[in-house]
Amino acid sequence: MEFTENFKAALDGINTNKMRSFLSMLGIIIGIVAVITVVSITQGSQESISERIRGLGTNLITVTPGRRGGFSGSRAQILTEAFTIEEGEEIRKRASAVKLVVPIIRKTLLIQYKDKNLEIRVNGVTPEYQEVMNFWVERGKFIDSRDIKNSRTVVVLGQEVANELFGKGDPLGKDIIINTSLSRYKFRVIGIMESKGQVMFSNFDNQTYVPVTTAQNRLLNVKYVTSFSIQAQDEESTNDAVEQIDAILYQKFQDDAKYRIRSQEQLLSTMESTMEVFTIMLASVAGISLLVGGIGIMNIMLVSVTERTREIGIRMAIGAKRKDILLQFLSESVILCLVGGAIGIALGWVTSSLIASIQGWPTLISFWAIVIALSFSTLVGLFFGIYPANEASKMNPVEALRYE
Repeated sequence: MEFTENFKAALDGINTNKMRSFLSMLGIIIGIVAVITVVSITQGSQESISERIRGLGTNLITVTPGRRGGFSGSRAQILTEAFTIEEGEEIRKRASAVKLVVPIIRKTLLIQYKDKNLEIRVNGVTPEYQEVMNFWVERGKFIDSRDIKNSRTVVVLGQEVANELFGKGDPLGKDIIINTSLSRYKFRVIGIMESKGQVMFSNFDNQTYVPVTTAQNRLLNVKYVTSFSIQAQDEESTNDAVEQIDAILYQKFQDDAKYRIRSQEQLLSTMESTMEVFTIMLASVAGISLLVGGIGIMNIMLVSVTERTREIGIRMAIGAKRKDILLQFLSESVILCLVGGAIGIALGWVTSSLIASIQGWPTLISFWAIVIALSFSTLVGLFFGIYPANEASKMNPVEALRYE
């Protein structure tokens, strides 16, 4: 028999018992929905995070103190007590591939305005912070050199902080209180940052910004800074900048474990590798339901073979060969899995869209995710259909015709 005739016979077999065919596909549908939904969420999240990281600039470099992991759940030990503003100046002057260096000191403090209290990260920064972080004031102005020189008590608010403290009111020119463990300081609001949102583990909109000297001399009474945000001359010179910074810091500390240098490209690479592993793990877990669906297909096909024993005998009696019977039942299995896969992809797309609209999570269904889903469905149909199809093809025509 021709392939088209075997294919038609397979379709007739599926249409004969639509409910059983649907139940056979159900496991495949659920499995594909799970895989597509998981992959779309993780890929969408990866794309969103990558876009936000790139938004900070691909020539951004971060220098932080080195850490040694603790034992038995103890906190990591900081190997470098801190950096100083002078060390940042030295990096800027000596590293030819470096354009700007911003010393940063961070501390979570209690901020008050009238009856509202917020525990917010306060960042001591310099005027170059805007350019280095590609993060700009939307209203008012940012910290300037005079604020740094005179350790002025001025503050720039992130969007969320401004909204939580002032609601629909205008924060510019208003005074807020920043509390430390020993004192309370009145700060004048001079600016509101643009909305940037969450980048990795940091929500830029839920932070405040003060002159680095004010943070050192008034709020924290320290001489150090906790990190440097550094801008290379351009993207091409980023690797050179990293090497030059490393040479300068190694000369000072004589131990590269005492500091960490990370470029945005390194951060992106690490994040993408982590997300890929995470996606594979989740998709594999979801894919188990596909295997369960395949076992369901095999069981239903075995029942179908038994019920259609007489039909198989008649087809063999009128000239059908073993390979024709094999191809018919194998085609039924593959068709069921392919149709189930297509339905699963459509429902997965709908599910992903609903999650995106309700939860606000970014989702992305790539062309390759669809191709892989359909390919895997086909493989499941072939793998779990071959045994029932083989059993059908091995029947003795005479005995099959006697079957009641």
